[in-house]
Amino acid sequence: MYIISEIFPQHSGNLLMAEQMILQSKLSGASAVKMQLYPDNMFSNDGFDRSYLTLSFESLKRLTEYSNKIGISIFATAFTLETLEWCKELNFPFLKVPSRMHKENPDLIEKIYSEDKDVFVSVPENLTLDVIQKSKKAKYLYCVSKYPTLLEEVSFPIFSKDGYLGFSDHSIGIAAALYASAKGCKILEKHFTISKAFQKSSEKAHLGAMDEIELKNIFNLSNEFKLIGKKPKKISE
Repeated sequence: MYIISEIFPQHSGNLLMAEQMILQSKLSGASAVKMQLYPDNMFSNDGFDRSYLTLSFESLKRLTEYSNKIGISIFATAFTLETLEWCKELNFPFLKVPSRMHKENPDLIEKIYSEDKDVFVSVPENLTLDVIQKSKKAKYLYCVSKYPTLLEEVSFPIFSKDGYLGFSDHSIGIAAALYASAKGCKILEKHFTISKAFQKSSEKAHLGAMDEIELKNIFNLSNEFKLIGKKPKKISE
């Protein structure tokens, strides 16, 4: 399973912590790390000041250089035309369409699709693939857009058959991620945290984040699932 470790906003605005999270993600089995490039206080409807989470181009460039140095892919979710240009300038291998963008900014989706990049597209549970903008470059991820998502609120499409390749997971713990893997999920996106003790009311993604041990368990168990029912090849004499 291709595992995307979501670094933001659990870095708490600290670039050294973000680098540590990137390293832990790499060592624990993540295939890629992802940043979010949103304007000041875009997610502050609850009254919390989250301006400290906003990432500048220079900071993004620093994290990109660090990721490249240790050998893990990095990309970002752009919420504006300006930050999409940042992604292009840093030559990210992928782009991302978040679930909220389908209703809030369809014009930006068109611009993202016009780029010659593979695109991970989160599709919220209240929409279906037949009603959203589509692209031949898109890899669709089923998503329950709630922070955090209770396990009782998680349901899944039939992966591959229904057009979904992956799962953007905001649920508590790793049960949903493992269940998705066993059901044929090929791509997992999940928030990452250095420690559950860092959870803050102003960074609600912490509540559904995986830590280093949980990421290792997802990586190892999802690989072991592939072995179930497969007989080893005969050893030739």
